[in-house]
Amino acid sequence: MKLSNIPEKGTMYALYTDKVKYEKYTKEELLEDVHLEEKLLELHLFDADREYRYIKTRKGEIEALISDETVEHQDVYTEKILTLGSKKEKPDNDSGFVEVINYITYDENDLMRIGNYRLREVE
Repeated sequence: MKLSNIPEKGTMYALYTDKVKYEKYTKEELLEDVHLEEKLLELHLFDADREYRYIKTRKGEIEALISDETVEHQDVYTEKILTLGSKKEKPDNDSGFVEVINYITYDENDLMRIGNYRLREVE
């Protein structure tokens, strides 16, 4: 995992075999976290402009830095999603939003394809 490319600060969405983390982070804190990779399946570190993505698969690891400049696309579709606080079922003061930027291309028959996506912080 190459954490040198991550945004300086932002939001972390991490899936572990035994838990899920969705919280704010700073690059300095993550570089010092010796337990970050323990039982890690998928990691998304993102701010308003780019996302660092790390995924463990059966065949190895996938690592990508995604931004509007690095993904080939013809159009975008943005979804705004409500996020709930830990163990909450209804929105409250801990609730927030995250956006999913879907990168769209069209083939020769004008069929739409979402080839990639990224998460974006909403302030």
